[in-house]
Amino acid sequence: MKKLLLFLISTYTFSSCAQEKSIDFVQSALSNLNIKIENCLSEFIIQKDISESETVIVIPEIAHKGDGYMTLNGHLLILNRKNGKIKSRFSEKDSWNSDAIKLENIEVVYQPYQLTKNSETIGVLIEYNGGSRPNPYSSTELSLFIRNGEKLVCVLKDYSIYRLNGETDGMSIGEFVEHRLIIRPNLNSKSEFYDLNIIDSIIKIQSMEGTEKIIEKSKKIENLKYENGKYKNVL
Repeated sequence: MKKLLLFLISTYTFSSCAQEKSIDFVQSALSNLNIKIENCLSEFIIQKDISESETVIVIPEIAHKGDGYMTLNGHLLILNRKNGKIKSRFSEKDSWNSDAIKLENIEVVYQPYQLTKNSETIGVLIEYNGGSRPNPYSSTELSLFIRNGEKLVCVLKDYSIYRLNGETDGMSIGEFVEHRLIIRPNLNSKSEFYDLNIIDSIIKIQSMEGTEKIIEKSKKIENLKYENGKYKNVL
């Protein structure tokens, strides 16, 4: 009985110590960056584990704040899950804005696209929503980063992969245009960074007394090429 009691006490003590030593990765990242949590848009701080040994952290730091608007410094980090230390990072001043077009959500996606034969890619999706009632607007913008040692390098910045805008009478009658973009890397590209083929599906929608009807569909093909460290539109 004594042996069982000692075993249970030892197990509880070990479990308690393990819990005490667990790492708060967000707090660790903030400490490393010398940023206080109250100086961030904390509801949009994102943590995503990408392996057993690494986690990704996104920190939107408030740079400027005024009546109805906010400018955010963007920080994207890869942390070692064993000790909380930063392995790779990207930081940019005035990276995102939230004003009449309000920032609604931030999401991290790991390896969304293969950009080179061996690249490791991280995507950050920013969702916006806003506009007036007569002129509604929403969008989703994608930024792509590749890991290069201690740096995360942004190769595509704020590329709109979804957009909806339109005009209404402020009530139930109006027309909208919706863009949904699909990105397909061209694995046969001859350059180190693959070209990105973009298929833009465009839908025009009419709304009458609460009933929506598609009045036109079309597609547009675009191509992005990697030049001087960034992906750019090629006409």
